[in-house]
Amino acid sequence: MATKDERLMSAIHTAAAEFINRESNRTSLITVTKVTMSDDKHAQIFISVFPQKDARAAIDFLSRQHKEFLAFIKKTVKLHFVPNMAFLLDPEMGDFPTVGVGDSQSS
Repeated sequence: MATKDERLMSAIHTAAAEFINRESNRTSLITVTKVTMSDDKHAQIFISVFPQKDARAAIDFLSRQHKEFLAFIKKTVKLHFVPNMAFLLDPEMGDFPTVGVGDSQSS
């Protein structure tokens, strides 16, 4: 049986992938590779981008869409609270620059 954190990470993973699929312009492939929780209040959403040269554009897109993503999470995932979320490039997926967005307070 999955733990509470595992169920939460799975729900965030699915919602993030669906949001990116709906909102991206599809000039690059953005894939949610994993979600980690540092505690009950902070989630890190790791992505990979193909082609890798578009990684900065993908992070810029997610930065612009951060508030919309939080609203999407609130609407689609049944949560008592929405954790702070940050999008990060997955270091296991290639030689990306260290960039990320998010970690802002939800309301």
